[in-house]
Amino acid sequence: MQNRNKYYLEGESIYLREVRQEDVNESYYRWLNDPEVNQFLETRYSPRSTENIAAFVKSMDSNFDELFLAICVKEKNRHIGNIKLGPINWIHRFADISLVIGDKEYWRKGIGTEAIGLITMYAFNSINLNKVRAGCYEENIGSIKAFENNSFQREGLLKKQWYSKGRYTNEILLGLLQYQLKEK
Repeated sequence: MQNRNKYYLEGESIYLREVRQEDVNESYYRWLNDPEVNQFLETRYSPRSTENIAAFVKSMDSNFDELFLAICVKEKNRHIGNIKLGPINWIHRFADISLVIGDKEYWRKGIGTEAIGLITMYAFNSINLNKVRAGCYEENIGSIKAFENNSFQREGLLKKQWYSKGRYTNEILLGLLQYQLKEK
């Protein structure tokens, strides 16, 4: 029997677990097709169907270089978003973190900050990565703050990197080294 909690990480108000096929439902479909939710996601350029969402979830299940987890609130045992660690570079020991809080009821409640903290601790303490990093559209203030709340530092700026809302926008690069977290 498969261990249903293989990547279970528990925080104060949320837990992270594998994304399951049963998570691919009407809510998940709505998140990925909602222009407000997907405004900073590269998936926004083509409509998502439940079939292609399910195929993506299935492909991630066997991908050992990317850890794809559901963000679930404890109080309602409800899947409200996703977080991904990867691709993981096992030789140089770094990975990217990306996330989406799809359920707008949970925006601006610290859920992203908590999820980033959990996956960062996993990256450093469980799989011994040296660095985690992220990139955010300059206008994505919520994500930038969530990473900075977890001690990520701005490491760079890619000028006019992304085309969004009829204009080019900058990308903020953020990173955190394992030793920096241990110094805090």
